[in-house]
Amino acid sequence: MSAAPSVPSAGASPEENFPLGILLAFLAFAGYSIMDVTVKMLVQHYAVPQVIVFNSLFAFIPIILYALKTGGLWRNLRTRRPQFHAARALCGICSGFLGFYAYSQMPIANVYALAFTAPLFITALAVPVLKEQVGWRRWTAVGIGFLGVLVMLRPGSGLLNPAAFAALGGAFFYSIGMLISRLMRGTESSVSFAFYSTLASTLVYGAMMPWLGKMPTWPHLGLSAVGGTFCGIAFVCLLTAFRKVPAAVAAPFQYTQIIWGVLYGYVFFGNVPDGTLFIGVAIVISSGLYILYRETRLGRQVAAQPVADGA
Repeated sequence: MSAAPSVPSAGASPEENFPLGILLAFLAFAGYSIMDVTVKMLVQHYAVPQVIVFNSLFAFIPIILYALKTGGLWRNLRTRRPQFHAARALCGICSGFLGFYAYSQMPIANVYALAFTAPLFITALAVPVLKEQVGWRRWTAVGIGFLGVLVMLRPGSGLLNPAAFAALGGAFFYSIGMLISRLMRGTESSVSFAFYSTLASTLVYGAMMPWLGKMPTWPHLGLSAVGGTFCGIAFVCLLTAFRKVPAAVAAPFQYTQIIWGVLYGYVFFGNVPDGTLFIGVAIVISSGLYILYRETRLGRQVAAQPVADGA
């Protein structure tokens, strides 16, 4: 499932270039969707931890190359707060597993629709975690957003199943990770977030391989290479986009993933979402965009929407 790099700021970048920034944001989320397609294909044949490990290994390549190009590994990866990185990585491990499991059981578009709840969780959790004041407008948006979730899942229809809870759980853990990123603001490089989360997933799930892993076929290894590489490239594109345009401009492009989810779901898996899903998605996206607008207006750092964090 997708996780996002820390957003440097909600204001304009000194390297501002709106056309390039918007293009890179669009390409980033398209790239994450390609990764998600490969994940859904692979989890039909391999245990989720193995899919995460191979995805992470290939994602390292673009991330490390980007770190080398933007100041070197030491400058980008040194940290003053290893305990925060460990806590954030733990959230990434949980959200990655839950998201990948959801892909194995649900159409991609449905997983995206539930993952879009992340800004709602971030707003609600900012009160106990960051001691932020959340006004009635944003609380109302959160409430309406979760009503949109009920519209999508239609309790009693059979759609409220373990996979749906996994997708929501992935969004929940991702949100905690983003709040931890806010606590680390100004002391860590954005590259370090993706690197250490990817490293943690590789080590934790790699330790399970003697029991859960099996030798991949060459075509499946190729799929892993495609998915992991696109994941790393998408991270680099998104990070660059946030340097070219304000976060409030780049972040909403995450919602374009619903287009890719519907398209890829139909082309590769024959999934056709019903109209109720789109109604629920519209409600959740509207709530998320309003929260983004309020965050920006209040001058707070804007958290990016769910995108891949290496694993």
